[in-house]
Amino acid sequence: MARLGRVLLLLTTCLGLLGTAGCGDDYDGLVIGVVLPMTGPQATYGEESWNGLQLAEADLRQAGTNIKFKLVLKDEKSTPQEAQTQAKTLMELEGAHVLLGSVASSNTKTIAGAAKENGTPCITPASTNDNLTTGNPWLSRICYKDSVQGGVLATFALSNGWKRAAVCVDNESDYSRGFADNFKGAFEAAGGTTHFEYFKAGNADYSNVIQGVADANPDVIFISGYYEDGGPMIKQAKARWEGKPVIGGDGLDSAEFLTLIGDAQNPIYFSTHFAPDAPDEPAVKAFAERYRERFGKEPGAMAALGYDVLFVLMDAAKRCANPKSAAELNTAIGATKNVKGITGLISLDNPDRTPNKPLVIVKVEGGAKKFHSTIKP
Repeated sequence: MARLGRVLLLLTTCLGLLGTAGCGDDYDGLVIGVVLPMTGPQATYGEESWNGLQLAEADLRQAGTNIKFKLVLKDEKSTPQEAQTQAKTLMELEGAHVLLGSVASSNTKTIAGAAKENGTPCITPASTNDNLTTGNPWLSRICYKDSVQGGVLATFALSNGWKRAAVCVDNESDYSRGFADNFKGAFEAAGGTTHFEYFKAGNADYSNVIQGVADANPDVIFISGYYEDGGPMIKQAKARWEGKPVIGGDGLDSAEFLTLIGDAQNPIYFSTHFAPDAPDEPAVKAFAERYRERFGKEPGAMAALGYDVLFVLMDAAKRCANPKSAAELNTAIGATKNVKGITGLISLDNPDRTPNKPLVIVKVEGGAKKFHSTIKP
């Protein structure tokens, strides 16, 4: 009984300590909580982002840093609810001083809400919804906003003579709704017209939206959503969308998208943050080669953003007297200026805490993603 009592006392003590660094964990460095979709429909984004983070961690350690840090990864399983749960787990049980994540805007929204409530700095590498940073001084991002991406795609479409656009929207997604609305505003302001069709993410059958688009007979089809819906939609459309150009955003930027579209022959373009075959970009080329060597596959935009977000964080941390101070670290993140990343120069010293970077247009051709152009917003 005495032994059982000691065990119960130890367990009680451990539970009391879980709100800091965790029972038995005397780690005294910077704890970086990472929330990504490692399973579920957006898992390729999580895998790429985590690979990029690991590559950045290796480079930072090789270069030498005076800041002791570790990454703690949690799987948000491609759902907003799990993203919030894992964010709270990292802060309350793992002692995370800062959060990195996630990719899908709806999921990042719940992470950012938990971070704000807890007073913990948070940086998303890839969530583009315009409203994410509004009213939340604890959230920053290293990617562009959908108002920028939507405007660029609207200009791109009109420059190709495509004046009538059918827009496919997931009305339950913050990313999809915001991106579609921004595209619509810019496209119509410049003389284009839009027709909206709505789909539900994860459906096995997209026949209704496919037929609605076909009936509208547009010049171009804009898919405002993620690859796990856009790919099957294009594949199922086949003859009904034959010859129609398809455009989209960074949500389509996944190697899985190339598989999901099957043998579709539509001209397909999408805006994104990075293309490994971009010409005259030595840093991009070097990153792509090292990524292939370590992970045995081609890097996508999420890999490059995952790499960049850790460098942005550590640049802020080295400007802090105490990087484990939430307020000090958050202020330093917001003062970030001209950090050179794989995806461009990153400055967060603006009210939106969002960088102004060039966008890349990629064309899907011959079963591969190929650099098309770089556009400055």
